[in-house]
Amino acid sequence: MALGHGAGAVPRFGGMVRHYELALLLNPEVDDDRVGSVMDRIKRVIGDFQGEVVSEDSWGRRKLAYKIGQHVEGHYHLAHLQMDGEGAKSLDNALKLTDDVLRHMLIREDG
Repeated sequence: MALGHGAGAVPRFGGMVRHYELALLLNPEVDDDRVGSVMDRIKRVIGDFQGEVVSEDSWGRRKLAYKIGQHVEGHYHLAHLQMDGEGAKSLDNALKLTDDVLRHMLIREDG
């Protein structure tokens, strides 16, 4: 492994590909079609940076541990991704601007 590259990083033209885990909490008032369109937008941003969704799991609509605004429920999604750091920053910014996303957490997986 080259110096300066963390564990789990794979060299690729344009940057180091890293593994990420994305947890999403979506507005409970959106229907399944709208949830699908949000996920498609996320995949498009990831694809723009030559990344890919390795796995995706929808946990469905569940009760929140605490109220977020007026919401007591939300649609939970978990995805494992591969992309470079620039893609992760761009995805994080896109999620912050998406109205249907109540909360999100994008974490880099080590090793």
